[in-house]
Amino acid sequence: MKKQEGKFLRKGTHIHPSAVVSDKARIGKGTRVWCFAQIRENAVIGKNCNIGNGVYIDKFVKIGNNVSIHNKSLLYRKVVIEDDVFIGPNVVFVNDKNPRSGTIRNLDKTSWKVEKGASIGASSVIMPDIRIGKCALIGAGSLVTNSVPDHALVYGSPAKIRGFVCECGSRLELKEKDESFCRMSCSKCGKIAQIEISVFSLCE
Repeated sequence: MKKQEGKFLRKGTHIHPSAVVSDKARIGKGTRVWCFAQIRENAVIGKNCNIGNGVYIDKFVKIGNNVSIHNKSLLYRKVVIEDDVFIGPNVVFVNDKNPRSGTIRNLDKTSWKVEKGASIGASSVIMPDIRIGKCALIGAGSLVTNSVPDHALVYGSPAKIRGFVCECGSRLELKEKDESFCRMSCSKCGKIAQIEISVFSLCE
C-alpha cells in the first residue's frame, strides 16, 4: 500500500503513514493529511488543505484550496467544498434521509455544496441536498435542514437564521435598506455586504 501511495504523493504534500489514501485520489501541494484519515478513489483535494485525524472523504468528493477539515468529520460522495472553507470536528454530511439496515439506496442525485469562505461549527449535521452560501457561518451543534444564504449566521436544531456575518467572521450591522436589498456593514473590517430583503426577513 505504501509503495502504491507513493505514486501520487507530490513534493511538499505530507500524508501520515497511518492514513489510508487511494492511489486514484488527487491531492494538491501543501496539503497535510493526518493520522487515520481515509481518502477514497476519485476524491480531489486542492492545495494547502489540512485534513485532520480520522476524517473520511468518500469517492468523488471535491475540495478546493485552503480548506481546513478537523478531526473525525465525514464527507460522503459528491460533497463539493469550495476554497477557504472551515469544517470543524465531528461534522457529518448525512447521505440518506430514510436509512434502513440492509437497504442500499440509489443516492446518485444526492448532493451538497459549501461555497467559498463558509464555516461549519463542530458536531454539526448537514442533511442531503443542501447549499451553504458564501461566507455563511454554521454554529456548533447545528442540524442544517435547509440551504443557507450567503453571509447568514445559523444555529440550532433545526438551524435558523439568527443574523449575518462578514467574510472576516464578525457580525454585520444594518445600515440602510430599500425595497429589494439591505446594506450591512462590518464594524471590524468595514466591508459592506448586500442582503436581499427576502433573506433578511427570515432572520429571527
